[in-house]
Amino acid sequence: MKFASIEKMTNKGNFLACKRLLSARPIMMLVTVIWATPALAGHDHDDIQRVAEAAAAKRMAVSAGRVEAVAQDLDSRLRLAKCDVPLSAELPYDVGRKTRVTAEVRCTGSQPWKIYVPVNLQVWQRVLVAAGPLQRGRMLTEGDMILAERSVTEQARGFMLKPAQAAGYRLKRDLSEGDVITPGVIVAPPLIERGQDVVLEARAGALNVRMAGVALEDGLAGDIITVENRESGRKVEGVVRSGKTVEVLLH
Repeated sequence: MKFASIEKMTNKGNFLACKRLLSARPIMMLVTVIWATPALAGHDHDDIQRVAEAAAAKRMAVSAGRVEAVAQDLDSRLRLAKCDVPLSAELPYDVGRKTRVTAEVRCTGSQPWKIYVPVNLQVWQRVLVAAGPLQRGRMLTEGDMILAERSVTEQARGFMLKPAQAAGYRLKRDLSEGDVITPGVIVAPPLIERGQDVVLEARAGALNVRMAGVALEDGLAGDIITVENRESGRKVEGVVRSGKTVEVLLH
C-alpha cells in the first residue's frame, strides 16, 4: 500500500500518523513471536543437586554417625539438556574432613554434559562431653562424661568416642556442661606426685645403689624431675621410671 492511498483513506489526511503505524507493526509482530516461543526444557536442577549430595555424603560416610550434605543452588539461568539416562557423580579429590567439597555430576546420555557442584558438609557423631561443670585439675571419672551428638567436621582439636579414653585423666582447664572433651583439655595423671616418697636408683656399670627420696614435683613416665635425698638432703635430678622409682642421672 502506498502512502498516497493511505492519505486518501484518512479523514484528515494524517500521512505522518499512518507512516508511524506501519513502521511499528513489524516490531509488534516480533514481540508476539517471542512471547509465543516456549522455554527450552532443561534437566531438573533439583535432580542434579540430589545426585551431588548423595555422592558427597557417601564419600564422607562414617561408621557411627550421620552426614548432612547440602548442595549449592545452581544458577537459575543454567540450561542443561535433559539427560536420558540416570546421572552419575563423583568427588575427584580427597575430601578428608573438609566442610565444603565439589562434586562432578555427569550425564552420559545422548547429549552428554558435566557440571561441578559445590556441596557443604556436616558430620555428626556421638562424642564425649562434660556431664556438668568440671573444674581444672579434676581427675575424670566415667560419671563426669556423657555421649552427645555434635558436629565433628569442625572439631579441629579432635574428639573422643568412649569414656575409657578420658577416665583417670586430669583436666587442664575448666569445662562447662556440654563442652566437648578433646585430647587437648586432658593430661595423663602423673606417675609420681610432688611430695611422694620414691626410691632413688643410681647405676654405674654393675653397681646399683638404691636410697630413699621425696619427689619435689609431679612427673609422667620418662619425665625428668627433681628429687631430694632423704638421708643427705641433697637435691638431684632423675628420670621417672615407674610410680615409685626415679633413676638418678649420673654426670
